[in-house]
Amino acid sequence: MNDLTEKLLRDGNLVGLKTRPARALIGWMSEREAQIFLGIPLAPATPLPEHVERVQKAQAVVRSRPAGIDQTQVLSDVGEELRDYLMEFQKHPNSQYYLARGGTIRIADLNGICALQPIVHRDYLDHSDHFRELLQDARQDDVLSLIKITLPIPTPRELPVQFDPQKNAWVLHSGNPDARIVGHFSTRVELAPGLFGMGYGFCLAHLPSFAQVVRYRGRYFLKDGYHRSLALLEKGVTRIPVICQEILESQKLEVEGRLPDETILGAHPPTLTDYLRADVAAGGFHLASEKTIMIQSLENRTWG
Repeated sequence: MNDLTEKLLRDGNLVGLKTRPARALIGWMSEREAQIFLGIPLAPATPLPEHVERVQKAQAVVRSRPAGIDQTQVLSDVGEELRDYLMEFQKHPNSQYYLARGGTIRIADLNGICALQPIVHRDYLDHSDHFRELLQDARQDDVLSLIKITLPIPTPRELPVQFDPQKNAWVLHSGNPDARIVGHFSTRVELAPGLFGMGYGFCLAHLPSFAQVVRYRGRYFLKDGYHRSLALLEKGVTRIPVICQEILESQKLEVEGRLPDETILGAHPPTLTDYLRADVAAGGFHLASEKTIMIQSLENRTWG
């Protein structure tokens, strides 16, 4: 039983929770979870008949599909036009992390890539002016315009950190789960002309996110980059640069909240294009999460 279902049974509804627009693969989710999604924010403990019917129809469509999926042509090599960009991309520590673990840069056909996430939020453009500008220029015949979206070269940027004088703390509220403390430092600081002190602190950053495809148990799945991939699909872009990795038979596919193995490895796996289909997916709202990072200064005196 997930947190949403537990709260629903306890409180009778999900009213009052902050939500975000989303798309859900109701044809592959459990019936109750799909019904809850369709009912948010009310989501009554007893599902509405129209939600029960819609989920049942979507799952019937999934079962009626031909078994299996042909992925023999989903990956291809990158072209010479990306050489200069990739030389710069490969120098960055964040990309080196994946490349050192066997990752390769390939072109992926989104039409044939399977999906892992049951729900994808759809307001990504609202939180990134930079991504919106890049998306406007994206074209299938200009692979350089695509790789800047799917495999961006990370650049430092300021974060909306605020100082709370009552708590004597720096506070960051972010809807991006990739906001993290990435290091610490100490340095000599000139507080005023001739007046020096030592500064001690932590470094915050939004860790870069790349479009990643993994091969798991013989199938190719999109592991990261769902917002960008769906936005590009809606523009008619189907082939994008990605980092591709192999998940060994002895390893687990570690993706939080993903669909279970029996669903993604079964006879009728969902693909990325299924998010945009009205017969097996649905638009609605899902819970919004926010990460808070607080860096606080405290002074304490003890006696004895």
